[in-house]
Amino acid sequence: MKPFANFREIIEESELEIELRGNTILELLNHLCESYDLRDKIFDGEEVREYVNISVNGRTIGSLDGKKTELADGDEVAIFPPVTGG
Repeated sequence: MKPFANFREIIEESELEIELRGNTILELLNHLCESYDLRDKIFDGEEVREYVNISVNGRTIGSLDGKKTELADGDEVAIFPPVTGG
């Protein structure tokens, strides 16, 4: 799992290898929230915040099965905060 920008600052790692009890994006996100106090930054209630971008092997979870997207060994997950420019 690769966190970017403020997620990387909070986690204090540029890459994590995580073993999950389950195999979905939701379970990965719940693990991150429990381990790094990210719930308010990732979730709005039960839903992933609109501006949080998550990809699996380069494909956004919106083009897959959302937070129900299944993960396999070796999948690369990236999580991005909102992108701003100037």
